[in-house]
Amino acid sequence: MTTKVVSVIKYISLSTFVFLAIISCEKPIDNIGVNLVDNNNFNSNSITTEVVTTNENIEKVPTTSSAQQFLLGVYNDAEFGKLKASIVTQLTPPTIGEAYAYGTNTKIDSVLVSIPYQATKLDNYSDGKPQYSIDSVIGNTDNEFKLSIYELKTFLNSLDPNDPSKAQVYYSDKVFDKESTALYSGNFKINPNDTVSYIKRYMPDGVTVFDIDTLKQTTVTPSINIPLDENQIQQLFVDTAGTSEFETVDNFQHTFRGLYIEADELANPNSHIVSLDLTKASMTIYYSDDENETEVEDLNGNGVNGEQGVRVKHAHVFSFGTVKSNYFNRDYTTSKQSGTDKLYVQGAAGSMATIDILGSEDIAAIKAKNWLVNDASLYLYVDQNASSNIAPYQLFLYNYDDNEQIRDMLSEGITSLGGTLELDTDGNPYRYVFKITDYISEFLKSTDPLPVKLGLRVYNSTDLPVNYLDTKVKDYSWNPKGVVLYGNDPSFQDKRARLEISYSEINN
Repeated sequence: MTTKVVSVIKYISLSTFVFLAIISCEKPIDNIGVNLVDNNNFNSNSITTEVVTTNENIEKVPTTSSAQQFLLGVYNDAEFGKLKASIVTQLTPPTIGEAYAYGTNTKIDSVLVSIPYQATKLDNYSDGKPQYSIDSVIGNTDNEFKLSIYELKTFLNSLDPNDPSKAQVYYSDKVFDKESTALYSGNFKINPNDTVSYIKRYMPDGVTVFDIDTLKQTTVTPSINIPLDENQIQQLFVDTAGTSEFETVDNFQHTFRGLYIEADELANPNSHIVSLDLTKASMTIYYSDDENETEVEDLNGNGVNGEQGVRVKHAHVFSFGTVKSNYFNRDYTTSKQSGTDKLYVQGAAGSMATIDILGSEDIAAIKAKNWLVNDASLYLYVDQNASSNIAPYQLFLYNYDDNEQIRDMLSEGITSLGGTLELDTDGNPYRYVFKITDYISEFLKSTDPLPVKLGLRVYNSTDLPVNYLDTKVKDYSWNPKGVVLYGNDPSFQDKRARLEISYSEINN
């Protein structure tokens, strides 16, 4: 049903200070080993060892990393339960002090919160209009969820109040306060064709439209575009423009503390959740005023003659601030994550598994034999009978006891370590395989006790070490996908979790 794993004979004994030198000698070492085997000095064999597996819920993860994604939406899964993901963010004003003004006879035309999707442009479209598919979304995109935007009432610190030398970290279970009245509330679902916004420009009476702007981003991509209540924005941003609230950025962010973008379920909870990069997200106040100067600039920066009563269009763009966070509301009551016979691995807090490899009697016996390990592979098989269909492309394996990278990640890299999803001949999720040869070799050679437990969770890009000295594993997790795996129960037979070791031993 699947392709066979090709064994790669590698054995690396290294220290931190001679890492690069040893890597450069890796090929000659392989060649020497092959020659010995060919000359019948070594006998090659393999062994399958049992492992001990357990499940573990992840109660919270840090959500204030600038490198990560932010989730928004509602997803319900029979295997993993329900996840509701909301976003909080500061706003950064476009300018401050006297420069922040709204002119004469000002009328707010529109207020839009805009969050670009991560999208892929499709190659084939017949009507001449570009079409896109939204990346990083799971669930039923035909079903809506409730989306509301509130004024945030919890101040977001950039520094830890208990230790100002450190950045403040907000975790996914942090509860934030918000105003009782929403700036917007309505049903929502992703729209890959939402690439244009139309802004009506009004005269001072607020009724007469003197122009309509068609707004596109410089690089056209679909965006979430949410209109906010103009009367509330008038009170919060226009009526207070000349006060001390806008004298400094710090004053502004202490007064208007940000936006709370909340996702909640509707009658049908089987909706969807999307991962967003907020670096280009913003709230924009579009407004018009009367100008009577000799020359003024319009919204596009073009000079126009200023006469009494000339209506000029403007916009104040408030970018999402430096401090942002996710709030994950998880409900496991409808999930199947009970018992220990199967492993439930899901990101975005979610759940993980632990795997005890080196504590078995098999491994203890092997250690006394002084074998040369040619290959050690951990096999984890997908439960194809599980109802969930959101298996992640890659899983991540690390030293659970010390929360550190294992030797194979540092010496070989993520590609050689493996953990990517393999499909069966029908294209269905089948298994994950990890090559942990260096990790097992290190244990067999060492005279000191070594950690025996490995942690298994959904892979995120921040799991990669920056360099060989970057050994600590980061806790960030924003990929909500999950997979059900078979554990170590013997009843699972050839699909049980197991470790296979190929080794060589000296012929006596």
